[in-house]
Amino acid sequence: TMNTVVQGAWALALAQATGRDDIVFGATVSGRPPELPGVESMIGLFINTLPVRARIDQAEPLGDLFRRLQSEQARLLDHQWPGLADIQHWAGHGELFDTAMVFQNYPVSADTTSRQLDGLRVTGFDAVESTDFAVNLVAHTRDDVLGLRLDYRAEACAGDLVRSLADRMLRVLEALVTDSDRPVAHLDTLDPTVRERVLVEWNGTPTQLPGTPLHELISSQARQTPDAVAVVCDGISLTYAELDGRANQLARHLLGEGLGAEQFVAIALAKSPDAVVSMLAVLKTGAAYLPIDPDYPAERITYMLDDARPALTLTEPV
Repeated sequence: TMNTVVQGAWALALAQATGRDDIVFGATVSGRPPELPGVESMIGLFINTLPVRARIDQAEPLGDLFRRLQSEQARLLDHQWPGLADIQHWAGHGELFDTAMVFQNYPVSADTTSRQLDGLRVTGFDAVESTDFAVNLVAHTRDDVLGLRLDYRAEACAGDLVRSLADRMLRVLEALVTDSDRPVAHLDTLDPTVRERVLVEWNGTPTQLPGTPLHELISSQARQTPDAVAVVCDGISLTYAELDGRANQLARHLLGEGLGAEQFVAIALAKSPDAVVSMLAVLKTGAAYLPIDPDYPAERITYMLDDARPALTLTEPV
């Protein structure tokens, strides 16, 4: 339903803005279920605000997430009668959420306002609303057009943050329309201007990297902190001294085999300390290494070897 689409987009916008995968916000319900006889003619205010919990699975496709939210919301319809104060008491929390959403579905359209009744015609209508929450999302449909509005309390929330939430929500809706199979983890709702601010302005820490080769940096570190742990893998660890010493030993062996600059060495080892030793050893000889995952398909390994034509191939720890 359109209500679920708006709720899901709001949940994802909040999740992306807060970095959380468990989101709770309030949702206003009419309290007038259509299956209740005569509900439309009953006088009084039946609306209620209930907590909506959305648990975000980063691996879940967007379409599946919205369908799951629809199913979860359908199961809650039979439990929309308790008041918010009672729910807060049962949950043991004073406040369960500080943002809320209301979906207004008034039977008003351009055709409705253009009709005349006993000589009277509605020429326009307006409403002034306030919110008790930090941010309140108001959604409405008119003439098959979805409208969204964010109301907020200036003393509780900055205007820039609210505009950012609105931008994020629009990007969620665009992603849902263009690629509903996209996993949530691939959803990017960050405004390009904000991205520039975060990555460049706030993180403007460019550092001139030294021109020292990697293997020389490791050797220098081994002299400074020889007993510090340099590599850890599957319960096996090597100190800087051990790493540099083993790399030197293997490098001497490779040099004895005639290896040197302008040559390649293929390293077909699983991820391990031995693989790191082999890489450093090759660099110490002046050659370059070609990493090959032994789990690659045979055809791919053959292609890589034929293309690089390495002088040596290491397939076992040395």
